[in-house]
Amino acid sequence: MPTIDHLLAEMAIRQLHVKYADAVWRKDLVAFGDCFAEDCEWRIGGMIMRGREEIVRTFEGIIGHFNRVLLTFRTPILEVGQGTASARTYVNEMTARKDGGPSTALGLYFERFVDQGDQWRFKWRLWQTLYRGNADLSGVFFDNTDFGPPPGMPDWDTPPPHYPGFPGQSDSGAPGSGG
Repeated sequence: MPTIDHLLAEMAIRQLHVKYADAVWRKDLVAFGDCFAEDCEWRIGGMIMRGREEIVRTFEGIIGHFNRVLLTFRTPILEVGQGTASARTYVNEMTARKDGGPSTALGLYFERFVDQGDQWRFKWRLWQTLYRGNADLSGVFFDNTDFGPPPGMPDWDTPPPHYPGFPGQSDSGAPGSGG
C-alpha cells in the first residue's frame, strides 16, 4: 500500500512531467531548464549533458530541428526515498520535424528525481528510443539494454544509446555542431 509521502511524490513527479512536456511544446527554454536540478545529467541520443546550463543550451539546438514536439508521458513506475525518487516512464513523442523525417517515437526514460523544496526536479535521465517511424508502427524498433523489472535501473554512468538520425548529433554519435 503506497504511503502518503509516496502519493505526494508521484503527484509532484507527474506534474514535473507535464511541465516538461508543456515547455517542450512551447519551446520555452526557461521553463524547460527549471525542470532540471542545477547538477542534473541528461543522457539522450548518444549525448551526455551535465548541468542545467549545458542541458538547456543543447536542447535549444535540438528543438531547432522541429516545428513542434508533443510528448505524452505514461504513469511512472516509481520508487520513492527520502527526498529522492527513481522511475521508468514510457513516453509517446509526436513530432513535426523540419526535415520531414519520422514523426513518431516511443521511448523509455529511466529517471532519478530530487525534491528541492519548491518542486521535484530531474536529477538524472537516460532515454532509450524503442521505436521511430510512422504512427502505424511500420517503422524501426530498436534493441536496448534490459535493466530487469522495476525497480531495476541503469548505473549512473551507463552510456546513452546512439540512434542514427537523432537531431542534434552527427552520425558518429557526437553532438552536431548545429544542434
